[in-house]
Amino acid sequence: MKTILLYPRPESTKYREFFLSLMAEGRRRGWRFVSVDRIPGPDEAARVRAICSDLKVAGWVGYHVGKPVSAALFGIPTVFFDSGSCPPGVPLVHHDNAAFGIAAAEALGFGGENYAVVGFAGIRWSRARERAFAARLRECGLDCKAIRIDAPFFKPYTAHDKLRRAISKLKRPVSVFAVNDSLADAVLSSSESLGWHCPRDIRIVGCDDDELICMASPVTLSSVRPDWGFGGKLAAEAMEIQMRGGKPQKEYVYGAAGVARRASTRTPYRRPVDDRVERGLAFIAAEFASGISVPDVVRKMGGSRRHCERRFREETGKSILETIEDRRMDLLTTLLGGEKARISALPRQCGFPSAAALRGFFRRRTGMSMTEWRRGANSPMA
Repeated sequence: MKTILLYPRPESTKYREFFLSLMAEGRRRGWRFVSVDRIPGPDEAARVRAICSDLKVAGWVGYHVGKPVSAALFGIPTVFFDSGSCPPGVPLVHHDNAAFGIAAAEALGFGGENYAVVGFAGIRWSRARERAFAARLRECGLDCKAIRIDAPFFKPYTAHDKLRRAISKLKRPVSVFAVNDSLADAVLSSSESLGWHCPRDIRIVGCDDDELICMASPVTLSSVRPDWGFGGKLAAEAMEIQMRGGKPQKEYVYGAAGVARRASTRTPYRRPVDDRVERGLAFIAAEFASGISVPDVVRKMGGSRRHCERRFREETGKSILETIEDRRMDLLTTLLGGEKARISALPRQCGFPSAAALRGFFRRRTGMSMTEWRRGANSPMA
């Protein structure tokens, strides 16, 4: 039985699913895992080397360590994950920040008038998420305000006053993407201190789906969920290739598994003032899976397409097409989460004219294929 060292054990709970997936893959390969907390002090490298010698460690999965430790473990098959300090020649398994930004834009929808993205100054992964979010909005003809705070990404609360002032300048109602969950919670706290109501005045989506943060407030936070399960599988693959004497890829990338939708993006139901809009909504709710299109809804509402589209958006904050697609997406992800659902049957069940149309729609919405999404949804802890 080969022993794999996990060092240092990440303090963040968000990586739990990554490690559970990695361990599940390792057990199938006959590996045993030893997880060690970071060892403080100048003798860190020597003590880690002693652990490896005592346990006869055959592989190392690392995360943000200094050069002395990397040098001490040189020669052992190694995989780094989500690290900005990966040693040369070591395969890096990391997330696709652009995919997270796109998923956040899709989650907030394109029916609003005001959007903002909140990130960290001087942090590359934050900038990548911000750019992708703004670019996806621009594709739909929408603008986006950018707010950047100068604070540690794990302690955004230290910039509370600046964040509060920046949020106060946004026009309500506003839809906000915060580049990680800690920042999303800080945005929520700052907006509440202004007397704003979430989600009526401000809708918020974070990233990483760290439940200890997202579930800590009476207004639970929606969050982009990385495909941690697939990331763990990629790490096991890169490790196994090295153990067999092969050369792994330099990089392995995993995307978003979807969005955990909670109270911070929920739109409370309000009965439309216009009876035609109410007829349109009822028709969509009853027939969205039967292949209906925008002209079908317009005929049910009565009136010109231009007028119906305008009144529908005014009442709901979304276009007719966006509303149809949201309903289909909700049904689609529900069906995909079931172990017995057949992908080949989904176009007919969800109202798509062909498998190609469904595949294009799903990739546009999530940045991944249905198979990739399902792999993440059905991984451990999903």
